[in-house]
Amino acid sequence: MIIIVEMLQTRQARNLAAILERAATFGSAAAVVVTREGEVIYRAGRGVTRSWDAAEGNGTAPVPTRRPAHVVTADTRFDLASVTKPIVAAALLVELERRGSGVDLALAEALPEFQNPAMRRITVAHLLSHTAGFPPEWARRRPDPYARGFRQDARPDAMPGGAVEYSCVGYIWAGLLAEELAGSPFPEVVENNVLGPLGMRATGFAPAPAQRPEIPATEDQPGRGMVQGEVHDETAFDLGGVAGNAGIFGSANDLVTFLETIRCPAGEQLPPRVRRALVTSVTAPPDERSYGMACNEEWMAPLGNAVGHRGFTGTAIVTQPAGEFSIVFLTNRVHPTRHGVDIARLREELVATVIDPEGAADE
Repeated sequence: MIIIVEMLQTRQARNLAAILERAATFGSAAAVVVTREGEVIYRAGRGVTRSWDAAEGNGTAPVPTRRPAHVVTADTRFDLASVTKPIVAAALLVELERRGSGVDLALAEALPEFQNPAMRRITVAHLLSHTAGFPPEWARRRPDPYARGFRQDARPDAMPGGAVEYSCVGYIWAGLLAEELAGSPFPEVVENNVLGPLGMRATGFAPAPAQRPEIPATEDQPGRGMVQGEVHDETAFDLGGVAGNAGIFGSANDLVTFLETIRCPAGEQLPPRVRRALVTSVTAPPDERSYGMACNEEWMAPLGNAVGHRGFTGTAIVTQPAGEFSIVFLTNRVHPTRHGVDIARLREELVATVIDPEGAADE
């Protein structure tokens, strides 16, 4: 990929830079990469990895950090939050492909917990499309690094195959299933099936302690302090930092590689059937889902047919299957606190500016 230097003088580039600057003020860090037909047309980072040591509380001001902060670039690793889910879906789909199975595989064939009559009908298709009947969150969450408690009491509250209900619980089970099928630790499955083949060298679970200062901090959480370089999501943290719903850290440059792999039908890094599963809607509007991605959400509208995903920490990816554009937009908008910051409008502005360079006003 190359950067089209000439674009850096255009109105579109100025507007993208202004959006990026605003995004960095929502937390402390932001990065954007945009490609058109496989070529990078915009790539930049803004801000620093940490601005605060504590959030505002008891009427006092936030506490500015005294720790060294690193300048953010498109190579900076962010806590991806739920943008973990498409990568996990891809890893599970590749594992199914290797064993000659498909999304119709019943989880009861691999996980003994699903022998329960209430769970016997649940398939991989249900998990990856958020139609398995699991609740959004694990209600009895507690420290559980080996997922023993989760396996015991994470159960559906509706029949599979019904309405879409976005569920972190379902994706945690998807990660456990991938691990069981592969017979390897879950991070190795993700590395072997997706990250390694795609060359996503800056992406993975559980950064080493020495790398944490280079990762944008997220939120000041009770009992944890300012979280930096450890997973922000409370459930994934209680599960040891590695889970199917959240926990991957990655860079904008790596994520655009992932998007380009599924945008282009000729991509060879993922099996064709896996790519089709990631980009093809299998549920109806207004809750369109593929096996791993959200389809045609409102913020994606200027792109037409599009698939992508958002993460709670302020991350987002989107691409046009067999189309032109891929966009990665990463922020740490929950730094130092999740309250009072809504990045939705800025995300919409970014996508609109990419598609219609003359339609967005200069900030």
